[in-house]
Amino acid sequence: MVVPHPLARRDDEECRRFAAASTEEIVSALTGDAVELEATYRDKRIETRGRLRHRSLFESDFNAPDAPEIIRVPDRLDTVDRLFYQRGWTDGLPIVPPTPERYRALLGDLDPGELLGLVEPRLGRATVAKVVANAVMAGCRPEHVHVVVAATRAMCEPRFNLKALQSTTHPCTVMCLVGGPIVDEIDLNASYNAMGQGQRANAVIGRAIRLILTNIGGAAPGVLDRSTMGSPAKYSFCFAENVEANPWETFHAELGLEDDASHVTVFGAEGPHNVNDHHGRTGEDLLLTIAGTLASPGANNFYLGGQAVVVIGPEHAEVIARDGFSKADVKRFLSERAIIPRSLVSEASVDLLEMRLPDHLLGPRGRDGVQLITDPANVIVLVAGGAGRHSAIMPTFGQSTQSVTERI
Repeated sequence: MVVPHPLARRDDEECRRFAAASTEEIVSALTGDAVELEATYRDKRIETRGRLRHRSLFESDFNAPDAPEIIRVPDRLDTVDRLFYQRGWTDGLPIVPPTPERYRALLGDLDPGELLGLVEPRLGRATVAKVVANAVMAGCRPEHVHVVVAATRAMCEPRFNLKALQSTTHPCTVMCLVGGPIVDEIDLNASYNAMGQGQRANAVIGRAIRLILTNIGGAAPGVLDRSTMGSPAKYSFCFAENVEANPWETFHAELGLEDDASHVTVFGAEGPHNVNDHHGRTGEDLLLTIAGTLASPGANNFYLGGQAVVVIGPEHAEVIARDGFSKADVKRFLSERAIIPRSLVSEASVDLLEMRLPDHLLGPRGRDGVQLITDPANVIVLVAGGAGRHSAIMPTFGQSTQSVTERI
């Protein structure tokens, strides 16, 4: 069922009329003939940005797991790229044509028919075959495929709530953190520009995830992906912890994984928000700046709670650890000090918080401010990047999503 958008402009009475008028369509969808409904769904087309797009992307791909459909097209890169772009199968950038030869090279000894999960919101079946085809398009090499497979399993876990992440107006995306020996094996960047361009493994793994979200999950911009502004992080967002520069236990160790194990953890997060502090001389100086950046009334965590990710740069981490702060101390400090002043909080926000997160209000009606995160366990602390007095924070979609870890 298609919901008229935007809803925020409608008053309560309009919303009531809309809900009442939708009842018949909802009943029909739940009780009608399934075959007829599926045929109607398949035949629908949506006009997006002046060109025809299929509502259900990759609807006919890989009907037989070990025999993907062959699309016959002149053997020219620009022709293949144009065809895939017109069908809505790309992220807007040129793709690597998924020829049978390239597909088989990446598939290796994996079972093409293995079902990794259902990708929301279309509930597309993420078989290994489909995932590998998208990995080819993203430019992956054979050594990258197992990371993409594990990430797909992780983001299909119900507690990750991919349906909400894929269809919200919020600019969140799937942030992929890789840990363990595989980081060095595939040369994944954890140092300078770890969240930016320049390293093949980071770029193509993150991009493969985005193509899977679009082609199998059906989250085409303006169709099922309703993000108001989007984010550059939705192209690719994959990095690793800088283990050598980390003065505390790594996230890998926090998870309780063995040293020789590799993992991928997915977060429903925004792109990185920089924290610049070149003048702080003590650990407390730096943590106050990080807490101040974290304390934003515009973040989902403000009124939805949940986890927030703090990535501390190596230089900041060195000073903070030198002054005796453990990782637990850092989490507790940020939880206690990330407070939004009451002067920056509207009355409407206070009304909402009194219903949803009353324990975040400090004093009557938040007189003394609003605490962004009350449970230190919800502050995820990582160390990544190169030299320089910078850190980063990534708000998440809120408590409706939880990070998920999958072994590689």
